[in-house]
This record gives sequence, C-alpha cells and structure tokens, in this order.
Amino acid sequence: MDGTRHIGKSLEKTLGRAVRNLRDESGMTQIRLAELSGMTQAAISRLEHGKCMPTFPLLERIAAAFDSALLVAVEPGRGVSVTFGRPRCEGERAVASRAS
Repeated sequence: MDGTRHIGKSLEKTLGRAVRNLRDESGMTQIRLAELSGMTQAAISRLEHGKCMPTFPLLERIAAAFDSALLVAVEPGRGVSVTFGRPRCEGERAVASRAS
C-alpha cells in the first residue's frame, strides 16, 4: 500500500476509486473485500462506482480489511483527497502533508 492520494470533487467517487485501486493492487476480489468488511459484493460494487455514501463505521471496516489507515481530507476549493497507507503504530505521531 503506497499511500497514493486520490483527489476529486465528490467524496463518493473519490473514495470509490481509492477502494477499487487498492483492492486491485492487493489482488483482492470484491467478494473477499465484502467478506472481510461485512458487506455484500453488490454493496462493494456500488461503493467502488461512487453510487453510495459510506458511513464512518463502514469506512473503518474497509480500512481494517486492508489492514491500512484511511485518511480523508476535505479542502475548500480543492475538493476531497483519500489516502490509504500503513496503520500508525501506537505512540507514533501523525504527520500531515499537503500536495502543492
């Protein structure tokens, strides 16, 4: 998981693209992600196509399925960015970075 940022105007579409890309990079099927996150394959498909707005508990389950941190930033005038990255170790400080 390389921490690639996905930037767009819509949270639904940006998040869906990030989930799909990470799932593809991980070699995981929609069915396996659904099993790990407690969703159906159809719900994963809707999420990946930006057709639904996920709840915070759902985002947490998806991040856990990838064993990854999920960072979502909303920047006025710049849209939404979604980043999957390695989970932080206990006691490690978060460091914010911003694309120029």
